[in-house]
Amino acid sequence: MLVADADRWSEWAGVVDEVWDAPSYLDWQVGHEFGFRLLMARKKVPFNVTVTRYGTGRLIEWSSTKFSITAVRSISVEPEGTGCRVVDQKDFSSPILPIRLAYPRRLVRVMTERWLGDMKKSAEMSS
Repeated sequence: MLVADADRWSEWAGVVDEVWDAPSYLDWQVGHEFGFRLLMARKKVPFNVTVTRYGTGRLIEWSSTKFSITAVRSISVEPEGTGCRVVDQKDFSSPILPIRLAYPRRLVRVMTERWLGDMKKSAEMSS
């Protein structure tokens, strides 16, 4: 699972600039904290996250809080036909900001589509 090899995200994901303190491929554990810097609207934005759920080869979930917005991201892999389907889900909440106004929906959509497209291309090249 490409996503579990977080140290290499910046090699294949165009939206990832850098990753630090990431768990190694088979060492993901709930509670592990690591960080990455994303390229968002031509700016490098760092995020520190905590792993909240993990299932080897099928699920990775982490959460982070930035600017009072807590984001939970789940990436799951489901068998489908002769391949697999990757589901990338994000949930946002804030006790202060109205998410509908503070959430950059278009930017997050573009970044997610690029992340998933880059993942698909990398997986196909390595198989």
